[in-house]
Amino acid sequence: MKWLRNVFRSGQEEAHASLRALHEKFSDFLTLLETNNHVLKIISDMEEKSQGEYLFDINYIRSSLAEVRIGVREIIDKMIALGGEPYEALREQYAAIDAEIEKALPGNRRIERDDFTIPFDKLGRERASSVGSKNAQLGEMRKLGLPTPDGFAISAWAYKYFVDANSLQARISKRIESLDIKHYSDLMRVSEEIRALVVSSPVPDELAEAIQKSYSELFKGTSSRRFSLRSSAIGEDTLFSFAGQYATFLNVGEDELIARYREVLASKFTPQAIYYFLSHSLTESELAMSVGCVEMVDAASSGVVYTRDPVKPENGCVLINSIFGLGKYLVDGTLSPDVFCVSRDDKTLRESRLAKKTVRLTAPAQGGTVEECVPDSMQQTASLTEEQATLLADFALRLEKHYGGPQDIEWAIDHEGKLFLLQTRPLRIVSPRTTAAPPDVSGFRLLMAGGTVVCPGAGSGPVFHVASTQDLAKVPDGAVLVAPHPFPGLITAIGRANALVARTGSVASHMATIAREYCIPTLVGLEDAGALPAGESVTVDATGAAIYAGAHPELAMARRPECELFDDTAIIGLLNKTLIHISPLNLVHPGDSDFIPQSCRTFHDITRFAHQKAMEEMFSTGKDVKHKERFSLRLKSDIPLQLNIIYVDQDFSQYGGKSQIGENEIESIPMKAFWDGFRKEKWPVRPPSGDFKGFVTVMTSGMTAQGQPEFSENSFAVLSKEYMILSLRMGFHFTTIEAMCTQEPSKNYIRMKYKDGGASIDRRVRRIKLIVDVLSKMGFENSSKGDFLDAMISYIGADTVCEKLRLLGRINMMTKQLDMALSNDAIAEWYTRDYIKKLGLQDAKDGGS
Repeated sequence: MKWLRNVFRSGQEEAHASLRALHEKFSDFLTLLETNNHVLKIISDMEEKSQGEYLFDINYIRSSLAEVRIGVREIIDKMIALGGEPYEALREQYAAIDAEIEKALPGNRRIERDDFTIPFDKLGRERASSVGSKNAQLGEMRKLGLPTPDGFAISAWAYKYFVDANSLQARISKRIESLDIKHYSDLMRVSEEIRALVVSSPVPDELAEAIQKSYSELFKGTSSRRFSLRSSAIGEDTLFSFAGQYATFLNVGEDELIARYREVLASKFTPQAIYYFLSHSLTESELAMSVGCVEMVDAASSGVVYTRDPVKPENGCVLINSIFGLGKYLVDGTLSPDVFCVSRDDKTLRESRLAKKTVRLTAPAQGGTVEECVPDSMQQTASLTEEQATLLADFALRLEKHYGGPQDIEWAIDHEGKLFLLQTRPLRIVSPRTTAAPPDVSGFRLLMAGGTVVCPGAGSGPVFHVASTQDLAKVPDGAVLVAPHPFPGLITAIGRANALVARTGSVASHMATIAREYCIPTLVGLEDAGALPAGESVTVDATGAAIYAGAHPELAMARRPECELFDDTAIIGLLNKTLIHISPLNLVHPGDSDFIPQSCRTFHDITRFAHQKAMEEMFSTGKDVKHKERFSLRLKSDIPLQLNIIYVDQDFSQYGGKSQIGENEIESIPMKAFWDGFRKEKWPVRPPSGDFKGFVTVMTSGMTAQGQPEFSENSFAVLSKEYMILSLRMGFHFTTIEAMCTQEPSKNYIRMKYKDGGASIDRRVRRIKLIVDVLSKMGFENSSKGDFLDAMISYIGADTVCEKLRLLGRINMMTKQLDMALSNDAIAEWYTRDYIKKLGLQDAKDGGS
């Protein structure tokens, strides 16, 4: 008898081990399902954003992608835990898909081998990954026949060659990785260390020779021997402006060429440049620095033209900002410019606002730049003639048409009156928030008014005066920054500022571009800005061009700007390029021969495949586990349906060895609700229409190879108190219903998949359309193709889940073999109306509670 007891004990232990294994698998299964839902919600949100009706930036794309990646990897891990080695191939598919996504992201491309130098005549915008956008667009403008200076690009490959030859990358990366950009002193220290490394490293001989050779060829046979060296980093002037973050050297001579080139490379690591790329989650090693060597334009006047007003895009203006001399004093905010508004429609000058221009920057023959006083007689005269403004607007609009969006264009006119376009990039648009009525400010104490709106909006905080970069480390969180002019270094404090005010400046300065990019309310051109008392709380109403005493958060809320990204098409295009490898669903039918891991071409495919296979693995686990009779129960019912139930959150010993349970013993909330509806309708025993031909077709097509009807196969339910997966074989069609019913609506959902049938395809399609029409009345989102339906509803309360499951139970019983009856559309429409009436859905509205 002892051996018998041992055998019995062994059997019990094996049964308990099997049950534990099942519980572990169910835990993995639930985790997979929850993760799957989370991933699909993120993908859905990304798809919604891609329609162009929401505001988002690169950080949204990166953060969403990070969550999707984490989720898909966890789904793969759980799938392998459920099914083992056959699903290892999902890891390979994941890696291949992820590699394609990486290629789509900006700054994530390898720097390919290229020539060290490339003339502008051989460039176009397609070469931006080799020479940066600034250089590439100069080449593109030349192709369009627009006037640009001569020059050549020193490629990104040349930068990589320089870095590799001096073994700089590891030393740079080590310093960047340890940096906290919130601490300005650390930012300064790291910046100085890296720039010292760069400027002290020699330019390899072969690279220096290539640069010198291109310079000689460029200026061969010309009287001019001077040029400017301008940054054109990979990624600059694309989704990220990097406006004013890198160095430009003007009026450079041949003897300075190599040294200045190295200094431009080093400017990639100024404090503001480091802050910019780290705050945008960009990887430094992938932002190679190309440089443009551009023939120097001895500018009589220069400036910036916007093809739309960046603050008031609806006003129909081409907006031109202009000063005397070189444009540096405009873009760095030193001077407030003349402003010309040219009609976009007929290119006539609509308005001129002239500024007092006391100084100008010039390019003397001996090199470098010199500031000189503007003669008194010229200081308040126009720096641009009407004819020049009209011509400039015409060129600008041609560029806008070519690029398909608003442009930000730098230009210069030499002393002979010849116009040159120096660069173009996408223009960031920031519009004031449209409200039913403007905020009431009548009770506010006005401190000052006027100035130029650079970025609309409003912000409150204590006044903090910033005279130079030395003050930036002391800027407190939530401050209103007040500066003499909007110098680019302010970017390192912009994340701590609620608003920015400057004594001089314009909408065309580099800092203005950055302010709009970060959506910081900014007001410039306030001569008395320095009089704002330090530490006093104020509210800057940039939209209304006013500053009020005290904090007025209600005004800040009402004035929140509607930040349209500088190039909606670019950021939306980037999202769509990413979604190509995330969102499309290529795997639909589990029965297809290509429903395999190797067919997964998107992350959505992986989630779809894993979701389906996870259910199958759970069902097969329930069927194949040892001693399953100890915890698999047959549902006892007068309905002629063989339904096996596996509970995964209960100890089956509580059933005292029973192999069956009654309908009143169902302890799963969603299953009980579904079954209540299922029982309410009678089990159909013949086709509703009496269509004998259709019935014979069904019977003959429904025979297995062994000659038994297919509907003799079992159905299964995997249940917990709040969860169910029910796989029904209802005659000749399959139904899978998955539901979660908790007290948290965000976790709740119902998903039904309905497939196949025994009648001809046209009748099965009519049945799917009928079900879609009915489910639409219940608020389900339906996706159907042929005789396949995938319907889902989510974010609904527990009571609503149960109500809809009861209706689904009735619908599944009512539509059993219904396809045989649907011989034409009129009959299908009659049944649709009849079922909607029977289910009480005549006045139902989409959605849930």
